[in-house]
Order: sequence, then C-alpha cells, then structure tokens
Amino acid sequence: MPSLALLLAGLLGTSLLTAAHPPSAHARPSDAPAARPAPGRELHPDLLKKTIEKYLEGEWGQRVTAVQVTVLEPSEPKRLPAGVIELRVLPSGDEGLGRRLFRVAATADGKPWTVIETLVDVSATVDVVATARSLKTDELIEAADLTTARTRVYDLKHPYITDAAEVIGKSAARPLQPDTPLRSAFLKKPFMVKKGDRVMIEARRGGLSIQTSGVTKSSGHVGESIMVANADSGRELRAKIVAPGLVQVEF
Repeated sequence: MPSLALLLAGLLGTSLLTAAHPPSAHARPSDAPAARPAPGRELHPDLLKKTIEKYLEGEWGQRVTAVQVTVLEPSEPKRLPAGVIELRVLPSGDEGLGRRLFRVAATADGKPWTVIETLVDVSATVDVVATARSLKTDELIEAADLTTARTRVYDLKHPYITDAAEVIGKSAARPLQPDTPLRSAFLKKPFMVKKGDRVMIEARRGGLSIQTSGVTKSSGHVGESIMVANADSGRELRAKIVAPGLVQVEF
C-alpha cells in the first residue's frame, strides 16, 4: 500500500514525496535520525501526470488556460527507494499537443535515482471569445455581443480568437449562433456604407466642388466604387466611398 506521505503528496499535486512517518507517542528526540520509509512505497502514474502538467503550464504561460495530461505508459506503479523523492521533467526541445514522450528524472535524497520514460497524451483548454447572442450576416459586433468560452484545443496554433479587441467593431461574415467560439474567418470589416443609405455625392474638378444627396445601390468599404442614385434626378452614377456617408464622383 502507498504510504500516507505519498498519498498526501498526490492530493496536493506536488512532485516531492517524503518518507517520514507521522509522530507517535513514542517518537524519538528531535535530533535522532529520521525514520526510514515503510517498505512497499510506490510511484503512481497520477503523480507523473501532475508533474508533467505543472511543467507544461510553466512552459506555455499565457498561451493556454490549463493543460490536461493522460499517462499511457508506464501504466503500473513504480516501486520507490527509501528517502525523499523529487521529480523533474527534462527538456526535450519538442513542443506541442497530442502524443508525446517525456523523460522524468527522479532523485532520492538529492541523489540521481532513475529516469522514467513517460508516454502521454496532451491536450489544453483556452479561454476564447464567443458570441453572447445570435448575430446576423453583416451585423456590427459590439462588446455587449461577446462572452468568453473555455474550449479544448489539440494544437497550440489553434484558430480561435482570445482577445475581444480583435472582434469589436467588425461585422459577422455569416449568421452566428450564441456561444460560438469566434475565428477570424467568421468576421469581416464592416461596410462603410450599406445599400439604401443616404449619402452626400461630391463631384470635384480642380478647385470646383459640387455636392448633392443620393442613395446607395449597394454596400461597400472605403476605397471601393459603388453605384449611387441622385436623390433629385434619379440618375445613377459610379462613385468612390471616401468616408462614412460620403462618396466622390470625378468628372
């Protein structure tokens, strides 16, 4: 059976295992040698899992919210020597999610004991920007339209947006349901003018400028040319969008 110290270490998620027994009514004086560990102590895969998770969370910092590790090998507990056991993941140069092999160095009372080859499956969760309500195509997105969703990913180069500032002020490129994790492909720049908007039509030549009101026949962004109809004559002209509510015609 595992010692009480080992069980407590597993519960606390630490990689440090102590071998000392709890004090009893017949405990030795404080300067007496420490009691040796009870025979049969074991290192369970769950402690390897927690050691690797802690290592990866330190490596990846703010890139992920949490790391999940499933130990595939070793599948059976490993017998421990006497003394204080400390575990440390050795850097491998490999990075990423999915199936990976880690080398976990173990020391006993500060002296090298063994290196444990540990095969694991690694996944992670990230807090991503999601929709708080349904959005229609071309609808402008505001801060109140957004929420946060925790999503499991299997690649550190995931496509999800994690910063709401990248979304606010853009429009939906397609209909979006509530709680949809957002990707760049779901967004687009909002139209500067939309079909049916009333705009000012400005015609310039040299220092001469003539203005009249009109109605747009299609939607567009700044720099694009669209058809507009003169509100008085109904004549349609091709004009370039230069600002919100303003298009220009050259003659």
